[in-house]
Amino acid sequence: MSPGLDPFLPALTLPPWLCLNCGFWQRRSAPPPDCPLCLDARHVPPPTGFELIGAEQAEQRFPTRWAELEPGVWRFWNQPAPGIGPSGYVLQTTAGNVAFDGPAVWDARALDQLRSLGGLAVIAGSHPHAYGAIHALQDAFPSAELALHPADLRWSAAVRVTWPWDEELEVLPGITLWLTGGHFAGHTVLHDSERALLLCGDALKFELDSHDPRRALAVSAHKAFVRGIPLTRGELRRYRAVFAQLDFSRTWSPFEYPSNVGRDEALALIDRFLAGRPSADPVDLADLVPELQR
Repeated sequence: MSPGLDPFLPALTLPPWLCLNCGFWQRRSAPPPDCPLCLDARHVPPPTGFELIGAEQAEQRFPTRWAELEPGVWRFWNQPAPGIGPSGYVLQTTAGNVAFDGPAVWDARALDQLRSLGGLAVIAGSHPHAYGAIHALQDAFPSAELALHPADLRWSAAVRVTWPWDEELEVLPGITLWLTGGHFAGHTVLHDSERALLLCGDALKFELDSHDPRRALAVSAHKAFVRGIPLTRGELRRYRAVFAQLDFSRTWSPFEYPSNVGRDEALALIDRFLAGRPSADPVDLADLVPELQR
């Protein structure tokens, strides 16, 4: 006879442990010896050995900050930050709020701030490097849907995915998740059609003006950033097919939020790579101007 569900339910509430090298969380009964995300080819293991800490210590060491970048669009980050230091975004809408990606730590003050904004209707993420403490959001807002692409389920053991999906999913009116693949098999972007905003995960990365963090000087795309591995032509064509369908004037990653890169610039970069050999190197936006004038 099957033991049923009950013997396995405690595993869903095991304590979470944070990897200080990358910011990935695992639920284990004791500190894990290593981090599977660091051992994946898209990242690198820590040269001095793994260090994983619990949630209470993480909140004490890495407080969460936030700012409203545009009306109803909030950025959350840690300062100082563990691991690779991703940010998360919360989009307020009349139908509810959406959290996409996140900092490695959501502390109690940040969760209270989310409650003051109206809570969360949907939680989603682009890929495991930017999930952050997604488990803390689900614990704080248990009625929120958690929409992750099933191609990346192997990285989601710290949470409970309630809304798996296929090629695209409108989670709220005008807020749609799109599968791009490429960087990860389940890599996802979020498009806000009303704001003409694309939250692109690691589909694109930006080099910023040192005097103006809202101005990108160069843009790149990669399979693995640290190791400098380019995307394949097929992966780039998939990116292009998704981007070409969407209207966006601003493109933000978990690490940069420039105001001067939209669909035209993103497509010009992809076309540059498709016309020659794909590269993970950044391309100056000024060098993409000929592509934009064709």
